[in-house]
Amino acid sequence: MAKKTKSKKNGFLIGALIGGAIGAVAGVLNAPKSGKATQADIKRSAKKVAKKASSEGKKIERAAAKKATAVKKATGAKTAKPVTKKTTVAKKKSTKK
Repeated sequence: MAKKTKSKKNGFLIGALIGGAIGAVAGVLNAPKSGKATQADIKRSAKKVAKKASSEGKKIERAAAKKATAVKKATGAKTAKPVTKKTTVAKKKSTKK
C-alpha cells in the first residue's frame, strides 16, 4: 500500500513540474514583450526549473541512500566498495594476461 502512495506522489510531482514548465513557456510566449525581454524571461524560467529539478534529484538521492542503508541493516549485508572507472579498467587489464 505504501508503494502505491509514493508512486502517486512521485507521479504527481513529475506532472506538476512538467505542467508548470509548459505553463511558464506558454505564458512567456504569449506575453506582449520584446524579443529580448521574452528571452530573458525564458532564461530565468529555465534556470528556476533546473534548480528545482536539481533539488528534487538530491532529495531522491538521499532517500535512496537511506533505503539502501535500511536494506543493508535488515539483511546484514556488508557495505561494498563503490565501483569506479579506474577499478573496472584495472580489473579488465589484469584479466587480459
